[in-house]
Amino acid sequence: MRILVLYYSSYGHTLQMAQAIKRGAEKVGAEVHLKRVPELVPQEIIDGDEGLKYGADLQKDIAVAKPDDLIDYDAIIFGSPTRYGIMGAQMKNLIDQTGSLWAQGKLVNKIAGVFSSAATPHGGQEITNITMMIPLMHHGMIIVPQGYTSSGTSTNYGGGTPYGPSTTAGMDGSRQPDEADLTIAEDYGKRIAEVTKRFLT
Repeated sequence: MRILVLYYSSYGHTLQMAQAIKRGAEKVGAEVHLKRVPELVPQEIIDGDEGLKYGADLQKDIAVAKPDDLIDYDAIIFGSPTRYGIMGAQMKNLIDQTGSLWAQGKLVNKIAGVFSSAATPHGGQEITNITMMIPLMHHGMIIVPQGYTSSGTSTNYGGGTPYGPSTTAGMDGSRQPDEADLTIAEDYGKRIAEVTKRFLT
């Protein structure tokens, strides 16, 4: 059982959620790979922003995914920060390059899930999760929502939506995913792995 956690993170918040999801899936016995999508922000912009530089440094040793990498996994969990209520351009850019995979049906019946982050509790993470699902539906992937399967989903400040985990970063990016956020994300990783395991048997 091979699972890919594919994400984009500017400042490290979505990365932390991705790492928690990876931990959860590994507890079910999955082989889990963490990969990031290519950055589109010009290097001079990154160099001029301390937060972006910090985020880039956190991820420098994490492999950058290519579209064909998606073929190699039984399940793929996509994560992106919210950009004006939708997934970041970086994630959309990679998904937009999967046309040949779509034409060949390479992602049909693979398990899929989504997670996100936003600056504020009502900053668009739910709609980001929902709209990330749409191209996955075009691929014929089998989407596993979070539902209310984690005890903190309905009450936590940042982390719980029925569509997939999320976190909030604060307007200045200073809020980090808390224990509840990360627990919800870890529970989601377990759920995806459990469903994938059932589907493969």
